[in-house]
Amino acid sequence: MFRNEEQLVESFIEYTPSSVWTRSEDGANVRTTFETTCSEGRADWVWAASARGWNHGLTEQVAELLQNPTSSLVLSLLKTDAVRTENYLRNRTGVSRTTLRRIITELIESGLVAAPSDGRFVLGENFEVPDVEICAFEFKLDNWRRAFYQATRYRSFSHRVYVVMPSSTVHRTLNWLASFRQQNIGLLSHSPDKGSTRVLPSRKRHPGSRSGFIRAVGMLHQQGD
Repeated sequence: MFRNEEQLVESFIEYTPSSVWTRSEDGANVRTTFETTCSEGRADWVWAASARGWNHGLTEQVAELLQNPTSSLVLSLLKTDAVRTENYLRNRTGVSRTTLRRIITELIESGLVAAPSDGRFVLGENFEVPDVEICAFEFKLDNWRRAFYQATRYRSFSHRVYVVMPSSTVHRTLNWLASFRQQNIGLLSHSPDKGSTRVLPSRKRHPGSRSGFIRAVGMLHQQGD
């Protein structure tokens, strides 16, 4: 049916409506990207919908900073109403004092971070992550175990995660649906003539890593189409 995974991906994207994997109705503000590194693994395809649009509060400079692993981690540790000290941030990021100060200076200059007093920091007035729902997909022709393992990593930055397999091989997973359900990994069956069927849904959950989610937003803003 499919000679390779690339054919499966292309067919799925062309023929499958987003209603198969999400309840979001906001199709006008959708962005997608391939081979996105927002966690320990590389998601084959990432789909995201923003309720208010992707340019709200995001510039190219801001998107670059959001993608930086240290910047996104610092932002994930800060709050608007509680100050964090430099030592607090150093202990939790594990970077050198020089690196941390350089990153914080860039974040302050962009308005993402504010310093109400020397050595103390809060989120700045320009930090506003769009209201985004992110769904990540792993495609496999038959090696569902590998797909399942990879998919568990994408929960760090996604609200929903799905494994997509051809309808001719998806039956091999049926004895293991309890494992998919336990890890909140959805399962979709796809064929070029019959379209896609949701074997198991992925319930919408907050991403496991706030910094991973922030990085994903930056990547989608800059790299997505």
